[in-house]
Amino acid sequence: MEKISQRTRDDCVVCVVAMVMEPPYSYERVLEDSKKYQQTDDQGRFVAWWADYLKDEGFEVEHRAMSDPTTFSDLASLPEGTRAMLVFRMPHLKINHIVAIDHRGVIDPQDHPAEYQSVADFQQIFRIEGWQLPYANFWLVRKPNGF
Repeated sequence: MEKISQRTRDDCVVCVVAMVMEPPYSYERVLEDSKKYQQTDDQGRFVAWWADYLKDEGFEVEHRAMSDPTTFSDLASLPEGTRAMLVFRMPHLKINHIVAIDHRGVIDPQDHPAEYQSVADFQQIFRIEGWQLPYANFWLVRKPNGF
């Protein structure tokens, strides 16, 4: 995956979606395309607009339950030809955040520069930082012709 760092405090989703989709889906294209999708519900809560976007662009998207949310084992053994996105809570910042995952590891767009880290290293950081999984799920993404 191409590594993309955040440009603003709240553009992690745009970065991760662009990483998971790969070129020709650049940060700029995903940012522009995202404007066509509802970002919040009637109560002002953030919605997973990227699921519809990915499907509209021909990707297969599955919201999967994690078999073991304490070890992230699902993320360390993604099915062939897939990528994943994990949404989690950063309580100290009072925000949700998202990272991209493929067979090489995890890319956190808030890192400057964004770099790969192993799932095991990410899991350790996750615990040390006190991040939380509001839902023990992740988004599995497959490109019909493979990545």
